[in-house]
Amino acid sequence: MKNLAITLLLIYPVFLIAQTENKEVVLPEGTIVKAVLMQDLNGKKDNVGQTINFELSDNIIFGGRVVVSKGAKITGTITEAQRSKALGKKGKMSFSMDYLYLANGKVVKLRNNVEKNLRGSGGVVAATAILVAPLALFIKGKNAKYETGEVFDAYVDKDTEI
Repeated sequence: MKNLAITLLLIYPVFLIAQTENKEVVLPEGTIVKAVLMQDLNGKKDNVGQTINFELSDNIIFGGRVVVSKGAKITGTITEAQRSKALGKKGKMSFSMDYLYLANGKVVKLRNNVEKNLRGSGGVVAATAILVAPLALFIKGKNAKYETGEVFDAYVDKDTEI
């Protein structure tokens, strides 16, 4: 009986440590998630509602340990895509980063909105057209673009157990 009590006393701390290590972590609302774009985006070619892919660019560290590893999948959605127009009107493009997918199968809801609203030069083109040539009316503006490898910030939408 004495041996059993000693054995239990020796094993009990191991169970406590195991329970604290396996304890789920809560990722707090507002935690910054840095995401790297995995594809080129262009307001001329891409469409509203299209899913876009990102990867987590840095580990998320909480309580001194890595809770989400670099490279985790993140998805987003194009919310606005307008191609450039005549008279030098430039394009628009915006997207949201929606979800972070964890290795254990859990999904973390994100929030953000990235927008590129290029300023057009329509007035200059119109004035040039009147003064110089009507062909200037056909000058198009720049399309809004994002390139693979650009890094964006998103935020955890609400406290999430991971």
